[in-house]
Amino acid sequence: MAAPYIVTANKQNLLGLVQTACNELAIRAPSQVFGATDNQTIQLLALANREGKEFYNQGQRIGGWQILRKQYVFSLVGNTPYTGTTTAGSTLIQNVTPNPTTLVTSLNSAISWGLLSTNVPWDAHITAVTSNSITLDTAASSSGTDTGMSIGQDGYPFPTDFAYYQTMTSWDRSFRWQMLGPLEAQEWQVLKSGISPTGPRRRFRIMQGLWYVDPVPTASETIVFEYFSNAWAQSSGAAAQTTFLADTDYYTLDDDSFIMGLKWRWKAAKGLDYTQEKQDYDMLKERLQSANGANRDLPLNAQASGIRLLNEQNVPDTGYGS
Repeated sequence: MAAPYIVTANKQNLLGLVQTACNELAIRAPSQVFGATDNQTIQLLALANREGKEFYNQGQRIGGWQILRKQYVFSLVGNTPYTGTTTAGSTLIQNVTPNPTTLVTSLNSAISWGLLSTNVPWDAHITAVTSNSITLDTAASSSGTDTGMSIGQDGYPFPTDFAYYQTMTSWDRSFRWQMLGPLEAQEWQVLKSGISPTGPRRRFRIMQGLWYVDPVPTASETIVFEYFSNAWAQSSGAAAQTTFLADTDYYTLDDDSFIMGLKWRWKAAKGLDYTQEKQDYDMLKERLQSANGANRDLPLNAQASGIRLLNEQNVPDTGYGS
């Protein structure tokens, strides 16, 4: 789920930011940044990208800049029942009905599709599909005709601007329960290689650039989690970017910090004294970090704070459970 990060009407674009920094430095401000051929403007662009990347990384020590915290909503893909003919020792399942290609529409290396069947070992995955056959990465354990099967996508790509996952934010909104994970490698192998435990809640693991779910879904369910975006820049149309690509791009983070950062970096690159500029920059950065995200207060007494879903203040005197 993509949405613009910032209200661009209240911000300067890249060209405006560079020109403001140049004016404060009392050096010639360029009429354009991209397409300029003079060494000074080329250097300013390189320093602008350096400032953006470094200031973005500074947010990680406080849990990420709040403007880059995002929510991602997607749907699990699965369907049942399917039937097919399995042959012990063969990876090919024939006479598959209905047409499996209607579900597996994007079979490629970036997507992971699992198959569940009593005649197929646990954690079998699809490697190829035709209109009436399926090839697995694991041979069938027994033969059967009209064998029941379930097909589901168990690996899902992250948003294109994904940097890192926000812990304990994965929820199954269809059933309104929190998902278990992210699991460690050892826990995941217990599920996939050992005697698989059962239970109503799904587990997940992050690996190979994918978000994996267990067990393989057999129906559509709505999943949500929060993550930190790596898009410290964006286009004029709010497209997420990890670098400046045009004069009309915007800086997702604080404009003043960018201007001040560009000033001290330019002075440092020129071998000039930048002590005051760096001090002012660091002081602003600390103020922004301390105010980031409206962090909760920590009580010094023993009372717990937070969301109370059930306590003496919201339980009725009578009719409880009705």
